[in-house]
Amino acid sequence: MEGLSRLGIDVWGLVLYLVNFGILALILTKFLYKPLLKVLDERSRNIKDNLEEAERLKTDFETEMNKRKANSEEVLKHMRLELEETRRHAEDRAKEVMQQAKQERETLLTETQAHINEMKARLVSDVEKELLANMERVVVRVIEEKHTTTDLQKSVARAWKDIQKTV
Repeated sequence: MEGLSRLGIDVWGLVLYLVNFGILALILTKFLYKPLLKVLDERSRNIKDNLEEAERLKTDFETEMNKRKANSEEVLKHMRLELEETRRHAEDRAKEVMQQAKQERETLLTETQAHINEMKARLVSDVEKELLANMERVVVRVIEEKHTTTDLQKSVARAWKDIQKTV
């Protein structure tokens, strides 16, 4: 210790410095370093937890997106099937309507043809009756006049002209 005194170092001062430094180190460790390390550990734990939470959320998000994608594909497939079914139903219905219209057209044509034939028969009957009546008048007039063949032809021509004037 004498060597230290020769150098100008006081041993009791050095001991006091060491004791002061130890007390200061204890106080700093207890009040500063431990709380600081505790805060740093908490922060490190929070960061780690946040990273784990972010990874979990990313995985959950990817899972949910895959579910939604599968669901949307299923809905799209279902909609396509419904559209195809609706299209087939519409085509079937159109065929039914066309067949019904064709049948109605045939019915109307048949009825119209029957009506035309009926009208034609009535018209022919009426014309025949009128023609017979006219022929009767011509014959009666010819017989009444009793003339020669030329007179008879003239008489028929006049009777026919008379009939045409009345018609």
